[in-house]
Amino acid sequence: MSEYAGPRVRRATAVADTIRDTLADAGLADVVVTIDSRDIPQWAPAGAVAILPPRMTFPTYDSTTVAFDVVVTAGPPDQYLAAWDLMDRIIAALAPAMDLRDAEPASFQPTAGPTLPAYTLTYDDPE
Repeated sequence: MSEYAGPRVRRATAVADTIRDTLADAGLADVVVTIDSRDIPQWAPAGAVAILPPRMTFPTYDSTTVAFDVVVTAGPPDQYLAAWDLMDRIIAALAPAMDLRDAEPASFQPTAGPTLPAYTLTYDDPE
């Protein structure tokens, strides 16, 4: 990712690194963490977290607030409760370490394979 210098891309990369470290500390090092959702493997068997481009607001002419949508997904798609359990463990590891505002049930369509259950978390970035 070093070829991209935009401030939000750099910040998303740093957020991904924080998530990766947090999940490793929680025994979830196999979870795929990415800022490019095309990296999520079919069925996401170990779970996956994708940081999407952020929403930005401009409360004053010289300030910007940023909120990232963080998608947590898992498979297999034919074992909904197993996927939900894994997503729940991922979210439980992330919540104490990050400024998460809310989580909404969602779905995620990987590049290949069926749609997976997901949650979309809102992360208010303090940077």
